[in-house]
Parts: sequence; structure tokens; C-alpha cells
Amino acid sequence: VDAMVYVVDACDKERFAESKTELNALLSHEALAKLPFLVLGNKMDIPHAASEDELRYHLGLTGLTTGKGKVNLADQTIRPLEVFTCSVIRKMGYGEGFKWMSQYIS
Repeated sequence: VDAMVYVVDACDKERFAESKTELNALLSHEALAKLPFLVLGNKMDIPHAASEDELRYHLGLTGLTTGKGKVNLADQTIRPLEVFTCSVIRKMGYGEGFKWMSQYIS
């Protein structure tokens, strides 16, 4: 495994707590400790979908994401982690997320 992609239904706000629990379990798993994590909030085409900032907040990632630029992997204490919103049905947004993640896969 070279990277992780975690997809969240950005419209199902009632399940954000469950999503946070599952994501935290993955982020704390020792075997995945150094992997880049891409969090995709799907269904951004629906008006009441959570924004990237809302997803960061509800998933407990505020202050933990590393930004959409390149992270220096020489610093072994930093794991690339970022949130992007997307719409799979409209084919938008996820390309930026996968492009971001591809920087970290050799």
C-alpha cells in the first residue's frame, strides 16, 4: 500500500461522527503511519453538502492537514494529509485530489 483514499458522503452529516471514528482508526494504525492520506468529500454538487472546512472540523482534522502543496517528506514526522471535495457523478474535484496524492507515490 502506497497511499490511502478515504471517501466521505459530504451530504450525510448524521454519519460524520462514524466517519471520524473510522478515519481515526486508519490514521492511528501503525502499518499506515507514514502513508499519505487523501480525504474526499463526495457529492459537492448537492447544495447542502459540507465544505472542505466543515469536513476538516467534523472529521477532527482542523490543524492536521498539510496543505495542497508538496510536503517535504525528509521530515519523517509529517504525513501528507489533505481534504478535497468532489462529485463523482459530475466528474469533478477528485482529479485534483489524486494529482495531489500522486506527488507522494514513487
